[in-house]
Amino acid sequence: MMPTLQACSPTQALAQAFARRMVMLARLHGSSEAVCQRVWRAAFALSVATADGHVCVPLSDLHDEPATHELFPDDAPALAAWRDALLGSGICAPQAAADSDAPLVLDARDRLYLARYYDYERRLAHALAVHRTPDAGGAAQGGLPVNGNGALLARYFGAGDIRADASGGAPEVNWQMAAAALALRQHIVILSGGPGTGKTTTVVGLLACLLERQPGLRVALAAPTGKAAQRMQEALAARAEHLPSAVRNALPAAALTLHRLLGVVPQGARRAGRRFRHHADNPLPYDLVVIDEASMIDVSLATHLLEAVPVGARLIMLGDKDQLAAVEAGAVFGELSASPALSPTCREALACDMAIPAALLQSAQAPAVPSPLRDSVIWLERNYRFGGASAIGRVAEGIKHGRVSDVRQVLAGGDPLHGEQSVVLYETARPSLDSAHLAQLADGYAEYGDRVAALRRAESDRAATELFAAFNRFRVLCATRGGRRGVEALNGQLASAFVQRVGLGSTTLLSADAWYVGRPVIVTRNDYALGLFNGDIGIALPAGSDGALRVAFPGEHGAYRLFSPASLPLHETAFAMTVHKSQGSEFERVAVVLPEQGSRVLSRELIYTAVTRARTSVALYASWPVVAAAVATPSRRASGLTDRLFEALGDPIP
Repeated sequence: MMPTLQACSPTQALAQAFARRMVMLARLHGSSEAVCQRVWRAAFALSVATADGHVCVPLSDLHDEPATHELFPDDAPALAAWRDALLGSGICAPQAAADSDAPLVLDARDRLYLARYYDYERRLAHALAVHRTPDAGGAAQGGLPVNGNGALLARYFGAGDIRADASGGAPEVNWQMAAAALALRQHIVILSGGPGTGKTTTVVGLLACLLERQPGLRVALAAPTGKAAQRMQEALAARAEHLPSAVRNALPAAALTLHRLLGVVPQGARRAGRRFRHHADNPLPYDLVVIDEASMIDVSLATHLLEAVPVGARLIMLGDKDQLAAVEAGAVFGELSASPALSPTCREALACDMAIPAALLQSAQAPAVPSPLRDSVIWLERNYRFGGASAIGRVAEGIKHGRVSDVRQVLAGGDPLHGEQSVVLYETARPSLDSAHLAQLADGYAEYGDRVAALRRAESDRAATELFAAFNRFRVLCATRGGRRGVEALNGQLASAFVQRVGLGSTTLLSADAWYVGRPVIVTRNDYALGLFNGDIGIALPAGSDGALRVAFPGEHGAYRLFSPASLPLHETAFAMTVHKSQGSEFERVAVVLPEQGSRVLSRELIYTAVTRARTSVALYASWPVVAAAVATPSRRASGLTDRLFEALGDPIP
């Protein structure tokens, strides 16, 4: 008889069903009751873990799994007993036999996988290994400069070193130039940096170098969500104004979502289970693929992307290793960017191109263990947006490094009215925000509300542009969807306050699907027929001769596309959104609302992501103990991708 949790979440209910299925299969293979009990516990833990974003479960974790201690009060068996039970159950294959039909795989380091996730990791590692081949004349040639690289780099990046201060302090590496120099030599480059570190500037310079060197280069720009793709295109266009016209005109006209780039195949038309039109046997028609906000990409999508990039093409992945990982399983970008190690040979080659001493390129973050992606990763850490007086910059640095006392010091000196880029903590431990705090959140949309109140009919794209600009100056970010401090509750309260402010109705709480002029919505499910994607933001406007409501979404070249509210895919009001949904966006001001008490969703990465969405000010609504606990709690996702990479490269696993 297998255990059953009486009161459980949907995730646990699904895990129980999966565990029962695994036990049934184990029994069909003749497994004993003792083995089946271990199969149940392992399968339950694996299902819960993958729902939480882990790719696998180390068997050692089963010793201290609180959710199952009540079900298995006896001491957990030794790892050898777990290993023997699972591998002898008939439903779990060892790593060497991972191609079998077994639904579970146990690798050589005692990590338990769903077979499809092990397959994703292995395929992703193989694709990465293929793309790591240096460019002709690249880093493998040591210190010999590639013809013209130095001149190109100097033209678009200036000097190879910069001074720490205006008085001529110790020189620092121009890491933006180093990233471009590396991309001129390598087929894959992982570029990690927080907001304001110059990732976009680096990519513009890099594109200029490559397009000048190879005018016919076919370039694709993409990001995981429509909003992130739009921001990528706008940022690149703004920074490309100074480029020569021939280079500027060769840049792509638009950035795509990853799903549009890969070409989703409709469910009924799929062959061999393929989700995308482009794959290893039908690669993308590009010579260079640049992916922004890569930290949002899960292991499944990363695998499909890497396999679709043609052999010999370049791949540049941009992201922030300290941000939240993907909603789905995996923390691919975090693992790939974990070490910025450069080999002596690579340092000599880059130094030659940059006209600086090779010793200057010795990274202070040299890894304690060998990195499988050595000579492929650059960290940008110099911040050009948040200066030394910036509270946002100091809080972000404190959060990133888990320095709770530093964060507390900045918050203690917070001033909501003065100071550069302020961060203010409004301490509140009640289950719901009080009326004064709700009023502050509603006031954040005052300018937007005034513009909506003055709006009669959106007869031009200019009116929509001004409305979107006003709306995007402020956003309420929540850690959770549910609860009295979550997205659903706050959206209802903020919508009612907004409707009252603009004179559209009473203070009665609106239904979640009520439509009104100025209602902002966020798409939550992709609709490829309409060209609307998860994360796209639209605003309801009066349009046409009859003034009927239409929902405007930004299109290409500053134009807007209008849709009937009834035609939209799944969507929800967007005055408040989760921190996860805010990735890829930036606002002038943000208000961050955390639960009244500690929660498993709170982490260092979540707080860091929320704070760094703002350019000028952050208001935190939480108790200090909740903030401190989150800053002190880094999220760690179980994965074996690094080992799979060493295996794919034929290197020993350290």
